[in-house]
Amino acid sequence: MLSIKKLLAVIGTILALTVLAPVASAGSHHAFHLDKTCADDSSEPLGFLCTVEHSDFQWIPAGTDIHYTQGPADNVQIAAIDIGNGSTTGACTWSSDVDAVCVFSAGTGRLTQFNLEVVVTANADQSIWYWDGDYWFGN
Repeated sequence: MLSIKKLLAVIGTILALTVLAPVASAGSHHAFHLDKTCADDSSEPLGFLCTVEHSDFQWIPAGTDIHYTQGPADNVQIAAIDIGNGSTTGACTWSSDVDAVCVFSAGTGRLTQFNLEVVVTANADQSIWYWDGDYWFGN
């Protein structure tokens, strides 16, 4: 009888871990990197349009556009990313002409509960811009 109780305890533990594992992995942080080129956006005063050249994140592939518009403060821009099945918007706070931190949370469609925090930098002639940081899904 004791061995049946142990067996049931082991099965119960396995079932609990199976149910809880997706919840735990949902909030796991993953490395994020992309390279993009940018130009003034003629349709938006003080805006920029950037095109992803390379991305390690499959849902924001090369060719994806990132639109920047002026934010609520002089050193803040709003960045919007639209993909085939979703979108997300974040705020980028600039500490200099070439250094910023962008924070995205939530989103729609495939990017629902998408969170992204990246540091923005550029190469010497500012022809390529980089986003490096972490992403995760969840609250």
